[in-house]
Amino acid sequence: MIKFFRKIRHKLLSENKFSKYLIYAIGEIFLVVIGILIALGINNKNTSRIESEKEVIMLKNLKNDLEADIKRLNKEDSLYAILESKTAKSIDLFYKAKTSEDIGVVDELNDDMWNVLYVNNNTYLEMINSGSMYNMTNKTLQEKIIAHYLNLNADKGYINEVNDEQAFLFDKSPDLYPYKFLVNQLKNPKIDITTIDTTWINNPNSPTYLAVEHYLDTKQRNSNTYRRTVFKRSIRNTKRLIAEINSELNNR
Repeated sequence: MIKFFRKIRHKLLSENKFSKYLIYAIGEIFLVVIGILIALGINNKNTSRIESEKEVIMLKNLKNDLEADIKRLNKEDSLYAILESKTAKSIDLFYKAKTSEDIGVVDELNDDMWNVLYVNNNTYLEMINSGSMYNMTNKTLQEKIIAHYLNLNADKGYINEVNDEQAFLFDKSPDLYPYKFLVNQLKNPKIDITTIDTTWINNPNSPTYLAVEHYLDTKQRNSNTYRRTVFKRSIRNTKRLIAEINSELNNR
């Protein structure tokens, strides 16, 4: 093809047909430009197709992460539902307690579990770090994904703060010492409980009574009830996001 065009140019020049040669040259340039544009169009189309395929894979991986989060959150919620019920019973019994043995039962019901909020954000971080998150074609879905993980991270941070506060309260509060000392001694049958001061049990105004009341109350509100609220909200929001991802995948 190149030899063919070259022969035409040579013939026109040799015959001194400059005007025809000029028209021919312009036409040849036009054809070259058209060829380049077609090649660029094909290349851009291939690039778009490849990026779209990568985005679909990422969305499917993200969906798998979210579905795993729902299963884990359901298990955590079931666990803390039990803790919430036991703590409610321990609080009720605490207000009715008259003896050291009653306090022992309160302690047995009062299990401490300060699990963190685990979020599987591997695919999300991969999308952020690779830049694919910001190249998503569906900008509304992009915003919802980012908002979802920002909200989860905020909840995770708050739960960590609650865990630290509860641990500090239980370990560092001097007014809780008589309570902790009593329940520890109850586990040792050789200890004569009558030698331990337990008058605070029947004195709602004593520092130890108030400290135990505060500890049980904050544990129920902040550790159990609030945590279950986070679980339920996260499950609900995660299901919505999965529905959005499914809709996007179905449109591809």
